[in-house]
Amino acid sequence: MHISIAKFGGSENVLTVEIASDLSLKDLKAVIEAESDFAIKAEEMSLYFEGKLLGDDNQTLAQCKFNDYDLLTCQRASANHGLRPEPAATSRRNMNPRDPRQLFEMIRSNPEMLQQIRQNSPQLVDAVQRGDFNRFMEHIAAGSPEMQQRMELDRLASLDPFDPEVQRRIHEIINMQNVQENMEHAVEHAPEVFGHVIMLYINCKVNGHLVKAFVDSGAQMTIMSKACAERCGIMRLVDRRFSGIAKGVGTQKILGRIHLAQLEIEKNYFATSLSVLEDQPMDMLLGLDMLRRHQCVLDLHKNTLRIGNAVETNFLSESELPIHAKLSGNTPDIEDDISNSTTENNSQTRMEVSTTASSTPAPFPEDSIKHITKGGFTREQAIEELKSANGDATKALVSLMTKSLSIPKRKR
Repeated sequence: MHISIAKFGGSENVLTVEIASDLSLKDLKAVIEAESDFAIKAEEMSLYFEGKLLGDDNQTLAQCKFNDYDLLTCQRASANHGLRPEPAATSRRNMNPRDPRQLFEMIRSNPEMLQQIRQNSPQLVDAVQRGDFNRFMEHIAAGSPEMQQRMELDRLASLDPFDPEVQRRIHEIINMQNVQENMEHAVEHAPEVFGHVIMLYINCKVNGHLVKAFVDSGAQMTIMSKACAERCGIMRLVDRRFSGIAKGVGTQKILGRIHLAQLEIEKNYFATSLSVLEDQPMDMLLGLDMLRRHQCVLDLHKNTLRIGNAVETNFLSESELPIHAKLSGNTPDIEDDISNSTTENNSQTRMEVSTTASSTPAPFPEDSIKHITKGGFTREQAIEELKSANGDATKALVSLMTKSLSIPKRKR
């Protein structure tokens, strides 16, 4: 039969010999030494077939199941293999994957593995071929996070598996690997999830002043910053009896409420109420109270906000957004806006009537407050009137009843 032999990493010449199939690998090595220019002695030679080391020199070519003109790879055996390498199966059994030195030698002695690694890390292969173990370890240490996690996992696995701290670290690393795999899967199959979207803003006018309003269907109430209210000239309408503290992701001081304001969108006018916040980065936020009242539709396909059946306005492009809301600007500000809108959403549930009671404890006895609320007045009205009456519940109740005769109480 004919066998072709190529020297790994050396001459490009391929030696083809004709040899009987009943001869051993030891005999084949002697033939290669005699007839080739590989300059490798038979006792120092390692042969590989399909990337696997042929470690048993007593095997015949027939036992190796070679076919005519099969190609073998020849190279000088590593020093730690000795003159008589062990069979491949035995080598694999004795191989400790946690030993960097053995890993180095395994890669060095496997041409197929070297070719595979060269595609991703040619510098690592160069270090292996030069026999530079220190350089090899530097490349391993500076490798990908996955490689570092795997090495750390192997190190921990060699320790006491029943140690709670070891188990905790192994659990953390496995979780990190799962997260990394999930991210890689997302990058491959849904890369769009890593993009940023601009928030939904529209142009509107309040009291004749142009305002860029943030549309947030997750916020319960429509809000406006104090600075914007001052620019629009409506701070004089703020009812400070509805002041309080909005608590949620953060805290915001609520100065009060404007019960009715006109909002102009595309030359159409809509009534809305506004809660005025002291320190708010957004000028105005259109909450669910306004959106539901006017039956608004957020049409993301057409990129428009439809109000009722007649009015439609476009959401602003990034170039038209306020500076703090642009992606090219300060992105954390956008996250702050979202957090702030969530703040209102989480806190406004208890502010539907007023937030005074939820923000601070009642300064008067509960019995006095209940005495007044039984007369059909709200808790907030009771507290406010008790302040005016210096805590006299009877006087406060009479005062409220007198006011209700001239100002009909609005049903809530």
